[in-house]
Parts: sequence; C-alpha cells; structure tokens
Amino acid sequence: MKPAEGGLTALTVKISTPTGPTPAGRGFYQLEEESLYLPVVHADTESHFFSYLDSETVSLQLDREGRLIFIEVAVPRRRWHLRSNLVRPERAEAADIRFIDFRVSFPAPTLYCSPYRNELLIRFQRSAAEQNYYLAENLVAQVSSENRLVAIWVFDIVDDLAGREIACWRRKSRLRQRISLLSASQT
Repeated sequence: MKPAEGGLTALTVKISTPTGPTPAGRGFYQLEEESLYLPVVHADTESHFFSYLDSETVSLQLDREGRLIFIEVAVPRRRWHLRSNLVRPERAEAADIRFIDFRVSFPAPTLYCSPYRNELLIRFQRSAAEQNYYLAENLVAQVSSENRLVAIWVFDIVDDLAGREIACWRRKSRLRQRISLLSASQT
C-alpha cells in the first residue's frame, strides 16, 4: 500500500480484460445487526476466503486470486452521510479487478448515501477517479490513474430481516454458478 493524496493509504488494484461474466453482487442491509453485507459470487469458480483488507468500519474479503468476494460495512445507516446530490457514475466498464494488497488495514472510509439509503458511496480517498469498473452487479469501483481504489459504489441495497433476502439471493446465485460451470465444462 502506498500513501495517497491527503496522506491516506491507497489500496492498489490490477485491472485486466474480463474473461467471464460480471460476478453477481448485491447489498443487503441487515436490520438486526445494523450492518451492510455485500456478497459477490463469481460464476466461473467457487471462491473461498483467503485474505482481507479492512478498517474499523469496512472489511473487504478476498479469495486466493485477490478477487473481491464480500464487503461488510459495520456502520448503522443512520450514521451514513446523507447526500441529496449524490450522482452515481453514468457508465462503467467490465473488468477483471484484483486487489494487490493482502491482510492490511486502511483508514476508515467516508460513507455517503442517497436520500432513500439504497445507494452507498464508500470513499477511500479524496483524489479524482479516472475510471469506473464493475466489481459485480450493483457494485462499481472507481479507480485513479495510478490504479488505486478511490471509491466503491453500491446500488439497489435491500433491507434484510433475519437474513431471508441474502439467503434467497445466495441460493439463486449458487444455482446460476452451477449452470455456468456445467455449461463451461461441456464446451
């Protein structure tokens, strides 16, 4: 990790041409725990936890290849900074994004949300974003010209009571993953 503009520590990513479909991803706000969970399912392989990048409030979990597989935001949404003028990126490109850093801590990012709190901007540094890339469906990374993570956008966050929504989504995602793996093995 390298110091970024403003003295913050920057998370470095490697950006490549995608070799498969955009991973499935969705934000689930756990009402009982007052935390946001964002699972990411890669259709081409089963991903298992290997490493993390975290702060006091946000944890990024990675697989062995440095791919994002889960985000946890451990801040109640009532403490997210409300921005009525929050403008999501107009477009993003498909990419295979790998995190270079492993098992490191970073300063707590700033959290900005839309008035309905169904969109969240996790801002890691103040510098300008040069490119927008899909980390997964409903999840966009903003990256600087030096391939440092500036921010992550989360779209279409749903409220989840007792983990019902996330459990249903995971079942559907696993089924899509199995179908994708089966299709790939037959070609």
